[in-house]
Amino acid sequence: MKLSFRNRFRETPRMRFSVHGDSDGDTGDDLLFVLGWGNEPEHEHVSWLVDRLTDDYRVHAVTIPTNGWDFDDQYLAPVRAYYENRDFEVVLSHSTGGLVAEHLSDAVDGVRNVFLSPWWGTAPNEGFESVVLPYFLRIPTSKRLFRPDRDVSAIGDLKSEDEYDDGPDGLSPAFLRTILDAQARLPAFDDEDVVFASLSDRIVSVRAIGDRTPAANLRPYDGGHEFFASSGREAVVEDVMAALDEGVEAIR
Repeated sequence: MKLSFRNRFRETPRMRFSVHGDSDGDTGDDLLFVLGWGNEPEHEHVSWLVDRLTDDYRVHAVTIPTNGWDFDDQYLAPVRAYYENRDFEVVLSHSTGGLVAEHLSDAVDGVRNVFLSPWWGTAPNEGFESVVLPYFLRIPTSKRLFRPDRDVSAIGDLKSEDEYDDGPDGLSPAFLRTILDAQARLPAFDDEDVVFASLSDRIVSVRAIGDRTPAANLRPYDGGHEFFASSGREAVVEDVMAALDEGVEAIR
């Protein structure tokens, strides 16, 4: 197939699936874990969480593309195909992965979700970013032109500057446009799902989470956007494991 002139210079969005835990299934059920933007299973704090999850599950971790431009084809479709070819009782997701998982629940029947700080809306922009962003989104390119200036502690107080700096090179207008479109057409919230969120999250919109999530389905925690990179993670992970096992009743 010939690529258009414009697409010849685009990055190729790549989605990676990796399995962690006992391959013979002795660790229990299979769990689909859709990671957040820029996260990989090998990262220190993601690895900590995956290791805890493998106490009870065989974990299928999804490393998502960081610069896609077609949400349905490049994010949702590969996860849906992987999900439908296996037997998952529950889906865990973080941040951008939570946006993918919410659309997955609308695309196929029977998905039960546990969300960690889902990116259902963008955090309020201030200063220069608030002025530039509307113009930035109009630029017809998938080149990474912008890297937000974020305090690494907003991710989690255990997150290192080195790991943060080694992350993706930035955001493209095409990526942000497809994310905003996916956020604008989220399906209705399922009352069987559970959401973990920090009310001081400065990476994603807390209001978007609160507007969608009934109080009985929300488990707030103290910490950054990644609870697993935050000092209080031991207490939170116990509730995450319980929610995966028991559903929303575990936090009520």
